[in-house]
Amino acid sequence: MSHQNSGGLVVLVQENRSFNHMLGWMKSLNPEIDGVTGQEYNLLSTTDPNSTRIYFGDRSEFVDPNPGHSFDAIYEQVFSVPWGQSSSGDDKVATTNGFAQQAESVQKGLSEVVMNGFRPEVVPVFKELVMEFAVCDRWFTSHGIVTLQHRMV
Repeated sequence: MSHQNSGGLVVLVQENRSFNHMLGWMKSLNPEIDGVTGQEYNLLSTTDPNSTRIYFGDRSEFVDPNPGHSFDAIYEQVFSVPWGQSSSGDDKVATTNGFAQQAESVQKGLSEVVMNGFRPEVVPVFKELVMEFAVCDRWFTSHGIVTLQHRMV
């Protein structure tokens, strides 16, 4: 279909971790997608380099439970250290290596849940959309905040 025949543009926007969770493994269908390979991991403790590595897997079968959505939880997920008195300042690097650590602090074993995504065949509608339409895989918010505000950005 040429652009001249296009009757409109539909944009499907998702929130939070949903790109890697829902579309990360679609890289197997289209290597151009900035998805996952299975080599990505978070340490269970970001302060211990010998800590257990939780690799991003393809075993999602459900959506809940989610990683935390509070400011404190998001801060730890993004900056890999818990929010605290010494957390303010511009010297922090956004590594996004704190997802497993933050999830495990909420519930033992939750790190394994949040560090998984869906295989393409488990989400056939998403699979078809990815195969037929463009995927924007480099879309980031300019500020790390809780879920509600992202819906207004």
